[in-house]
Amino acid sequence: MADTAQPSQQNVCLVCGLSCRTHFHFGGASCTACASFFRRTVSLNIRYVCKRENDCISSPEMRSICRACRYECCINKAGMNRDLVQQRRNDKRTPKYVLNSRVEGSGEIVRDYTTNSYTTLHEFPQGDSKETSPTTSPSISEDSDEFSKILDVSHMALLDYYVKQVEIARKVKNTLQVRSISELLEVMAIQNELAIEACTMCPGADILDREDVEVLLKYFQFANTWMDSLWAYSVDPTIGEDILDEPLSEFIAQVKSTVGSSFAHLKLNIYEFAALKSFCIWKLGVHDTTISMKIVAQEQYLGVTAALRKYYETTSNMCDTEIATRIAEITLQIVPVFSVYHDMVQFYHQVGLPTHSVFEEC
Repeated sequence: MADTAQPSQQNVCLVCGLSCRTHFHFGGASCTACASFFRRTVSLNIRYVCKRENDCISSPEMRSICRACRYECCINKAGMNRDLVQQRRNDKRTPKYVLNSRVEGSGEIVRDYTTNSYTTLHEFPQGDSKETSPTTSPSISEDSDEFSKILDVSHMALLDYYVKQVEIARKVKNTLQVRSISELLEVMAIQNELAIEACTMCPGADILDREDVEVLLKYFQFANTWMDSLWAYSVDPTIGEDILDEPLSEFIAQVKSTVGSSFAHLKLNIYEFAALKSFCIWKLGVHDTTISMKIVAQEQYLGVTAALRKYYETTSNMCDTEIATRIAEITLQIVPVFSVYHDMVQFYHQVGLPTHSVFEEC
């Protein structure tokens, strides 16, 4: 059964205690982040183990410390019902480490407290540790099942997640084809809804505070509305002709001549573009945000880059140097995309469009 998020009178999440507008998810009132956590835990049949004998305090901060107690709050405090979560029909898109972790006979996955995000985040190397350069491809092991403990997902599953989001966003009318501001608003509304789902279900989002997720959502919306359309234009340069509105026409012509042409020069396939899209979303998101956001963003970059490298190794004849050069070329596109984002904000101000994210469910 699908999650029907009905309006709630609560202004505090009954799971984590965060003050926000909540909805009923799976029979209980909670914020979107906690609902997403519950859905993922149940659909993957995960059982978390608490190191404090299920005696952790529920709070917005503690939700990132102990997933076992967070799950118990979903059941006992919010009243969520496991039976209302739609089960996965097959294991096609289930991460390999999840399949390999299942207890024989029960299909259950037992995760002890050492996999929780709080410990990993606060033990993450800081200070003297050398920061990975955005243009440097990180070295990875030969283990094809390598996964991130912070994001709780394998590297290839992480890249596949972004590929799937690109495929979904492509079903909406291309933004470069709108003929007026009113049509642009219609496309934005659809893409914003898709971005909310993509953002809240993104690996790692469940361990971020609501404020960080709201910041991140702005860049998911930008990427869905403009980056996906520019990538489509790089494949078919005829997209975006015959636009009537003058300010809109000028802005679209500008982004096509910059990022659109750059994408066309690189001839990005869907895996490469999905990787670039994730780089831009998270690199934009780290400005003026918390240390948790910065750590998750770094883990996103490392995981997607590792998966992209593995993709090249298994689908092409490229040598290590060629792979590193290609990844560097893709990563360098972050700079012009940043410029387009700032131009978009100015354009929205000019024509009276909203520039902030609207988090409908939280």
